[in-house]
Parts: sequence; C-alpha cells; structure tokens
Amino acid sequence: MSAHCEWFGHMGKLKLTDQDMAVIVQEALDRLPVGFVIFGADHEILLSNGQNEHDFSHTNKALREGKTYREAILAGTMAIRTDLAPEAARAAAAYIIDALEKGEPVEVQTPHGTIMQIIETKLSFGGSVVVGADVTGIHAREKELKKARKEAEAANEAKSAFLANISHEIRTPLNGILGMAQLLASSDLSGEQRDQLETILDSGKTLMAILNDVLDLSKIEAGKFDISPIDNDLGHLLRRLEKLWAPRACEKGLVLKLEIDAEAETFLRFDPVRVRQCVSNLVSNAIKFTEKGSVTVSATVVPLSDDVFEVRIRVADTGIGMKAETTEKLFTPFAQADASTARRFGGTGLGLSISLKLAELMGGGIVVESEEGRGSVFTLSFHALPGCRTGEGLADDDVDKTGGVRWAKGLSMLLVDDHALNRKVARLFLEPLGISIVEAENGEEAIRWLQTQPFDLVLLDMHMPVMDGPEALAHIRAHDVPAIRDVPVIALTADSLAASKRLYDEMGVDGYVGKPIDHRELIVELGRVLEERYGRVPAPRNAFPDLRRVGS
Repeated sequence: MSAHCEWFGHMGKLKLTDQDMAVIVQEALDRLPVGFVIFGADHEILLSNGQNEHDFSHTNKALREGKTYREAILAGTMAIRTDLAPEAARAAAAYIIDALEKGEPVEVQTPHGTIMQIIETKLSFGGSVVVGADVTGIHAREKELKKARKEAEAANEAKSAFLANISHEIRTPLNGILGMAQLLASSDLSGEQRDQLETILDSGKTLMAILNDVLDLSKIEAGKFDISPIDNDLGHLLRRLEKLWAPRACEKGLVLKLEIDAEAETFLRFDPVRVRQCVSNLVSNAIKFTEKGSVTVSATVVPLSDDVFEVRIRVADTGIGMKAETTEKLFTPFAQADASTARRFGGTGLGLSISLKLAELMGGGIVVESEEGRGSVFTLSFHALPGCRTGEGLADDDVDKTGGVRWAKGLSMLLVDDHALNRKVARLFLEPLGISIVEAENGEEAIRWLQTQPFDLVLLDMHMPVMDGPEALAHIRAHDVPAIRDVPVIALTADSLAASKRLYDEMGVDGYVGKPIDHRELIVELGRVLEERYGRVPAPRNAFPDLRRVGS
C-alpha cells in the first residue's frame, strides 16, 4: 500500500490532470507486447491497447456497433476463418466463449495469420480483463520439432532397413562357413582336428553374436536384447573359450589361465550365447591391453537360494590398467579410455556397454577394479537356474544329431531361398534324416510348387527377389485349397531385430530359424512345428487332394 501511495505521490508532484493520467496509461498499455482489454459487465470495451485493436479489430468493431459478446466473437471468427462453414464457425465461436468464461486459455487466429493465446479474468466490479500473447513462434518451433522428429524416424527406419539388408548379406557367407563346419563335426575326426573345428565354430558363433549387436543398432540403443536360457555345461563353455583365445594370448607372449571351481563344473540353465559374448569381450579386452604377464579367467558359482545360483566369472590381467576417471566412462557406448588408446588399440567401444546390458538382463552386472600400470579385474555376474545334462531325457549324441526328431523319414519339404549356398547347407543338414527336399529360388516359384504337389513343411526365406517371404506367405495363407493354406511354414531369416519375429508371427508363420543356420536349432524347430501340427506322425500323402500346376 505504501508503494502505491509513493507512486501516486510522485504523480501528484507532477501536477498531472486526469486527462494526462489517461494518456500516460494508454501509452503504457500500447507499448505492451501483448493484447490487453478491459470489459465492463456487459462486455463493453472500457480500455483497449493498440495490440488488441490490431489483433481483434473485427470483434472490437462488432462490440462497438452494439452487438453482444457472442455475436461479436462469431463475427470475428467468420471474418478471419473464411474457410469454415457457418455451422463450423458457430461451433468454433462457442468453444472460444466457453473456454474464456471458464478462465481457460484458448488459442485463436488473427487477421494477420498470427496465433494468439488469450485468457479472461473476472474483476471485482463485474467486468473482466482479457490478455493475449503471440504464440506463433512457439507453434512454428513445434512444427519444426515435429518435422525433425518425422525426419529422425524416417532416418531410423532407413537405418534399420539398411542394417537388415547388410545383416542378410553378411550372414549368407557366414551361414556357409558355419554350416559346413557343423557338417564336418559329424564326420570322423582326430582329437586335434575336432579341437580345431570347435575353434572355427566358436569363432563363427562369436562373430555372429557381434554381428547381431553391431548391425542391430536400434536394439542396442533401446536396450532390447533376447535372453534365451538353456541347459548348458558352464565349465565346458569356458574351456572352449580358452581354446579360442589361447592362440591370441600366445602370439603376444601372454599366459592365459583358466581356473574353474568344482561348483562351476556343472550343468546350469543360462544363455550360453550371451555369456560367451560377455566373457569373450572381457577376455579380448584383457589380451588387447596387456603387453606382458598373464590373463586369468576364474569361475565360481554361489547359491542364492534352492533354485537360483549366481555365477561369477572374474577376468584379471597384468595390463596397463586405468585411472579412476577412466573407469567411470568405461561402459558408455562408443567410449574409449582416451584418444591415444583408441588409435593404439582400435575397437568400437561397444563391447563393454553391450556386455553390461546383457549381464543386467541376466540378473547380474559387471564391476571393475583397476589401477594405472597395475592391471585390471573385471567381474561378470549373472543368475542361473539348476540344469540337467540333456534337458530332454535323450542321449547327448541323439539330441545333437536329430534334436529328438525320430520320425522325419519320408517327410517332404519345400526349401525356398534365393541363395544356392543357403539351400545347400539346409539340404545337407536335413537329407540325412530322410527328408525329401524340393528347392525354389523365390516366393513366386514356391507358390507354383505348392500348387503342383503336396508338402509337409515349407522352409521360407524372408528376403528374396521377385517375390519375398512375407508376400509369398500372404499368398499361402489366403489360398483357397486348405492343404496349401494350412501348410506349416518356418521363417528362415537373417533379420536381427526382435520386432521382426513378432511381425512374422502376426503374418502366420509356425516357426522361426535365424541365419546362420544352427544344425540343432533347425532340427529342433522342425520337430516342434511338425509335432504341433501333425502329432507324432505327419499326415499321410493321400490326405492331400490332387493339385494341378498353375496355368495347366
């Protein structure tokens, strides 16, 4: 109150008249960057500044001509929004009046194309004050942000498509390498040859795991990984990894030690692919950053409860070590210890970030202890459940060779893939089981074969020229002949995106096998799909109707 008195006191010293005061107040209001108007009890204009007159000239003119507030706002709306039909204009005017009466902000367009946000506040004498602010710039920025977001989404989709294509091209030769190596594993080999072959297979599987993560960047950014626990021998897995990395350690003159506690020499239920990937990253880094001395991998298993174990795999080296500030950013994607380290040792900087995310998804984590010049110790932990040696109650050799499929002889399969190498690998895997295979190079050719003779199963590649897998599958599921429409289909694809699996499920596939093809995975999935569809014995040949070739 005293401040108001002081202000009016200054005005009194200037000997201002009421008219002078009115001029000063009007000038002050006109200089405001917002619209301002004071209404009387019947919405007659008592005071209005220049910005308000500029933005709402039609409404103000109507009010001064004696129109009601509702009529004036409708007149202003119709004058500005000439694109609206009368009913739409009345609805817009009613919306504006309703919002103002509730004291809610509402956005309206001016004759000059700007967007004003106005709000009405009731005053004690029965009138009201309305203030309007120009929000055109905010809308423009929102529009730019939406455009940028759409462009980013389009770029992300293009990136995903590129990664899927590149993944497909890289996996095709990798499929041939691993496929032939798996076939060699079933032949008579000496102990040394089998060890060498297992190293080839482990190297290929490690490359496949790296490919899954590096190419599928969207999955990495989203932190979405597939964890697939199976019964596996932890000690055997670590010894195979030792054989994989021993030659590299030997080349650098390092001693690679493996220490496995008795409790870790057991079958547990965990994801061997992800564990192999994590341990490989840690051992690879340890060898990379160690010039002399040793790298020691030790494994322990600690029971957390009756049915949950914590596996701890410790990788210690005598390498260059790290400063404390370096360890803080160690698990950041694409980060290296420093620029000189990146130049000297190379690498993408993704390995530790991916490994940490995988460990967390498996219920554990990764901790690091390091001192510059004195080496580092990385400890990977993850949860595992009790496992059994076979998981199926079958002999190991039987499961490895047939996946439990004892009744595949006499089955007919349509194998659809545009790459001859992929078809050759699949044929070599399946024909020893007694499966009769017909090959097709694309979806169009597959449809012709299906209309020519019956098949118990279709193994369908998703990425092909002429007619791709999804299009061929749509034709199959929409066919008039039940034997064609209902034939079991297993999707064969190099897609690394988890979303692709869900998409194929929605399309109507019965199973899914990734590339490079794993011998056992293919046979197990084949048995699961056929048993689910037909039971232990597939439908006999005469259960299918006679079919004629298209165009005959």
